[in-house]
Amino acid sequence: MITILLVEDEVNLRTRFRKLLEEVIGGCRIVGEAANGLEALNWLKTQIVDVVITDIRMKDMNGIELLKRLREQYPSMPVVIVSGYGDFEYAKDAIKYEVTDYLLKPVDRVELNQVIEKLRKRLQSSVSTKGSSLADAAEPADGEERQIIRKVKDIISSRLDQDISLQYLADQVHLNHRYLSALFKTESGQNLSDYVTTCRMDKAKHLLRTTQLKIQDIARSCGYPNSKYFMSVFKQVVGSTPSEYRDSTGQV
Repeated sequence: MITILLVEDEVNLRTRFRKLLEEVIGGCRIVGEAANGLEALNWLKTQIVDVVITDIRMKDMNGIELLKRLREQYPSMPVVIVSGYGDFEYAKDAIKYEVTDYLLKPVDRVELNQVIEKLRKRLQSSVSTKGSSLADAAEPADGEERQIIRKVKDIISSRLDQDISLQYLADQVHLNHRYLSALFKTESGQNLSDYVTTCRMDKAKHLLRTTQLKIQDIARSCGYPNSKYFMSVFKQVVGSTPSEYRDSTGQV
């Protein structure tokens, strides 16, 4: 099963793409969605995925900039770009950053199926060459799992104002990143990315209640250099904007 992060700013298109990939083509699953490149990069800090499929024209961070950043952080990550005919001038940049494939809208089902099959063969070849990541992981002895998760949570708590990637956490506890992701979900019942977001939102709410810091300062204190993205996440999680939350607690 190929796991996919789908990056597309139009919700309806994401829904149609999910149905096409999961129900029509099959053999793949959309495990994450993002409305732009910035959201995608934040999602990837604590999640594992086989392939990124992204649109080009998006606000905050477009598909080419996302591809560039992915090549810096995840050199071997397969990336498929989907674009309209008017965006074809971006093809040269896509090739420059070693895009895995380039599809034009409206996406042809047969062509998309061929791309998925090519990706499947590539991933199978990688597994057979390197061995399964989980099989290669140095698994902790019985009884150590909870101690490891406590240490991971302590690290997260101390770095809420900094970048927290899955790879960084895995390095700190000397585990394979895929194994740590699965272990955290098993032990805590929560995805690592959701846990990090919850901790950051709890810190944000505390700062909103107890300080007069500006919203952009609180965003940076909670690990969000982009205050617009911080406000979007806050509203999604808490149900109100940071300013509305602050007003509801009596802060001015």
